[in-house]
Amino acid sequence: MSRVAIIRCEDYARAGEAVARALALLGGAARFVRPGERLLLKPNLLKGAPPEKAVATHPAILRAVIRQLRGAGTSPAPHISVGDSPAWGSFGSAARAAGYAAVCEEESAALLPFTKGVKVANPDGAVYDHLHLAREAVRADALINLPKLKTHCQMYMTGAVKNLFGCVAGKRKAWWHFKAGSYEDYFPLMIAETARLLKPRLSIMDAVLAMEGQGPGSGTPKKAGLILAGEDPTAIDRVACEVAGLDPSRLRTLEAARTIGWGETDLDRIEIAGLSLEEARLPVPLTEPKLIPVGFSLPRVVKSTLKQQWKLRVEEPLGKTS
Repeated sequence: MSRVAIIRCEDYARAGEAVARALALLGGAARFVRPGERLLLKPNLLKGAPPEKAVATHPAILRAVIRQLRGAGTSPAPHISVGDSPAWGSFGSAARAAGYAAVCEEESAALLPFTKGVKVANPDGAVYDHLHLAREAVRADALINLPKLKTHCQMYMTGAVKNLFGCVAGKRKAWWHFKAGSYEDYFPLMIAETARLLKPRLSIMDAVLAMEGQGPGSGTPKKAGLILAGEDPTAIDRVACEVAGLDPSRLRTLEAARTIGWGETDLDRIEIAGLSLEEARLPVPLTEPKLIPVGFSLPRVVKSTLKQQWKLRVEEPLGKTS
C-alpha cells in the first residue's frame, strides 16, 4: 500500500519540525538520500509572488526540506539544487519574489532554472511516444517534488502530479495547451505520463496555507494547517482531495493516473500515517474553481510567447518586477 503522512502545521514557523515528523513516518530522511548525489528540489513556482499570496510553495518548507536532506548523515553530503520553469517572468525574478533566492544563499543550495528541453522516450504512453522534459530534471540523480495545495481553474486542483508539469521548460507548456488541450483526455494524460517518467523519489505538499477558488495564480489563500508527504504523488493527491473536501472524480490528473495504471487512486488502499483523515479534514472545504477550457488557440500561444519575451527582455531588465 502507498503511505501518506499527514502532519499538523498551523504556521510556517513550525515547518522544520513538521517536515521532520513527516519524514520520520516515512522511515526517515536517510531513506531518500544517497551519498554525493545530485538532488533536485522542484517547488511550485508558478510566478513571482510573495509567500502570503499562497501562489508558490512557501520558502520555509523549502528550507526545512533542504536541512532534512543535508542532515540525513550521508557522506559525502548530497548536492542540492532548486529548480523550476515559471509560467511568467524569469526564474531568477520569481525565485527572489518567492523568497527562494535568500533560502538558497543561506542554505548553500544552487538555483537551477530549467532552460532547455530534451526528448525522452515514453514507450508506455497512451497518446505520445515521447515527451520533452527539462534537461536539468532528467539529469538529476533524484527529484524531490514540493507541490502546493491549490485549486486549479483547468485541472480542478494542482498538487503532486500537476506540479511536475513544471519540468516542461519554458513556453513549451503553452504549446502543450495548444497541441493537447483541445482533446478532452490528452492533456491530463500527458501530465500524468510526464510525472511517471520523472519518477520523483519523494513528494512533500505544502498545505499550511492553501489556495481556493480560481487558482492556481488568482485564487484566495486559505489556512489548511497541514503537510502531506509520501513516495506516491498520485496517492498524495487523492488524500489531498479528501482532506480539502474536493471531489476526486473531478481531478483530471487523478483520473489520468487511474487510466494509465500509475500510482494509487483508491483511498482504501492508501495507508495514512500521522493524523487520521477525520482529524485532518478541513472544517470548511476549499471553494471549488469555475473550470475553463484547457486548450489554447494558436493566437493565444503566440501572444503569450511575445508577452513573456517582453517581460524578460524589457520589464525585468528595467527593474519593474522584483
